[in-house]
Amino acid sequence: MSGRDQVPKPPPDPAGRPTDPDQQQSAAGGPRHMKAQPGTVPEQWATHRLVSIAARLDERRLNRRLARLGLTTGSLDALETAAQLEPTTATDLAEMLCVSRQSLGKVLRRLQSLGFLTKEPGRDGRSADIYLTPEGRAVLSAAGNLIREGTEAEAPDEVLFRRQLEQHILRLRNSERNTAARHKNSDRQNKNLSTTGATRWRQQTGLPDPKPPFKEQPRQ
Repeated sequence: MSGRDQVPKPPPDPAGRPTDPDQQQSAAGGPRHMKAQPGTVPEQWATHRLVSIAARLDERRLNRRLARLGLTTGSLDALETAAQLEPTTATDLAEMLCVSRQSLGKVLRRLQSLGFLTKEPGRDGRSADIYLTPEGRAVLSAAGNLIREGTEAEAPDEVLFRRQLEQHILRLRNSERNTAARHKNSDRQNKNLSTTGATRWRQQTGLPDPKPPFKEQPRQ
């Protein structure tokens, strides 16, 4: 190729960006690599991320409505569940809401300080039974009205989405219970294998079995 046929290259950009249109298109990488704009929902997001974002947005919306009652979505969940299981305990509430006893304890103490919950000695003498007070039932009813205020009836697709969420929660709960049961059985088997292995090793080496710890007899 002669010098006349060579096309001069454009001068480099001071910022280091390519000035050739072909290079710019290549550097952009196409729609897949474009930076997501705020408010968009990229298709490549994992399901757990979509569920988390949807839960946070819904929580913000409800918290704005519940603020006038001194409630949050977390305290409302605890209040509603306590009403459904009444009388109940903090352990049962924490298991139903999938939260720790420590985090739930803060919510229960606040609801109790607001006069919405009360605790009474349990029948087993160890745990306390949780009950709603008349004020708690009144604020629970008011919270329900606030949530329904200004909202339209659920569309058919929203009803289907709710059913799918219910089934998804049931599957996750069952999977969690099965996993916990497998771990419990595995720990028991490992403990038995450890004890059996130690006994077999002592038999092979001719070492005596360990003596039980000395227990001093009471003086006569």
